[in-house]
Amino acid sequence: MIGHVIGDSDMITGFKLVGIQGTEVTTVDEANQALSQALSNNTIALIILSETFAAEPTIRKQVDKIRQEQITPIILELPDSKGPQNNAKLSDTISKILGIKI
Repeated sequence: MIGHVIGDSDMITGFKLVGIQGTEVTTVDEANQALSQALSNNTIALIILSETFAAEPTIRKQVDKIRQEQITPIILELPDSKGPQNNAKLSDTISKILGIKI
């Protein structure tokens, strides 16, 4: 099972450095399409989604439904290069999740 990142170019590059592939998106439509593609791949157990896109109503509804109805994939929302929505630094959040200092 693998992970997949959906977010801006900085987010994708950061995760590629630790071996996690992703899809760079710039619009809500692109993010919706990338999420649908990731969900259709049964080898993906973790989807890391930009908070910016996760906050969009159409995506939020889909993410909430998946979380209620399915065990996998786990969908994790992280800040992108626009900054965190909860005022945490992106590097601190990633370090905490991965267990390494970046």
